[in-house]
Amino acid sequence: MTRLPIVEGSPPIVRLGCETAVMAAVHKRPPVLSDGIVLLRPPQPQDAADVARGCQDREIARWTTVPSPYSLDHATDWLTQHETDTPDGVDRWWAKPVWAITMGDDRWLGTVDLRPDGEGAASVGYLVAPWARGKGVATRALRLGCRWGFTALGLQVIQWRAGVGNDASRTVATRVGFHVAAEPQRQAIAVRGARMDCWFGDLLPDEVTEAGTGRRRQRSGPKLTARELEVLDQMAAGHSNRVIATTLGISENTVKNHVRRILEKLQAGSRMEAVVLSFRQGLTRLP
Repeated sequence: MTRLPIVEGSPPIVRLGCETAVMAAVHKRPPVLSDGIVLLRPPQPQDAADVARGCQDREIARWTTVPSPYSLDHATDWLTQHETDTPDGVDRWWAKPVWAITMGDDRWLGTVDLRPDGEGAASVGYLVAPWARGKGVATRALRLGCRWGFTALGLQVIQWRAGVGNDASRTVATRVGFHVAAEPQRQAIAVRGARMDCWFGDLLPDEVTEAGTGRRRQRSGPKLTARELEVLDQMAAGHSNRVIATTLGISENTVKNHVRRILEKLQAGSRMEAVVLSFRQGLTRLP
């Protein structure tokens, strides 16, 4: 991956853990955030063509509420609503921070946004263009945005939701540190007029993972994958394979395979022993 250079004459840089943020005074210029690889900046008019192209993606249309079909006019209107060249635009940005995700060439790769409720909580949303997927872009962007929200806005909790079956979004959220509830929320969200069950997760300030680490601490030995950790959480809650399959949106046979690998990796002789070992090693938490 291309590492971003430090530009001469740039604003002061304040450390946020292992990431950095180009900070501005409250209700002045929106901050630019970077971890040295991914850079978050306010959306700009020149992003229009890429926004229009990216939001025509079938997966974005399936899981988000962006207009479908999506046109260049939609992109232009959205960017106009999020311009930050005027005092009113800056105030709107601080009420609902939104960034364009970029890397070394400053090309728009997606967006991440926070929606504060004014009482210490915020919901988060993010999407990544098809040509930028598989590079860890979403995970880095979400981590940057959440860490900034806790530090700069004083948020106490950040909440995430995604339709059941949106595995890509769930994987990103768990990698950043979100604790996903064992049971989906029934018919909790609506997409294009149809209600659906959704996964729900929350993140506290001290739970944001560091870049390059997993969601939870693991001791030496075989590592569990993000999906295996999710199955392990379900096992700790006492759920059957059938319930786990329904909750995670996978087949019961797939759950059985995950359970088998978890037992092998933890060198456990039973599900109960695996859960006990996982508590001792900090791999899961009480439901």
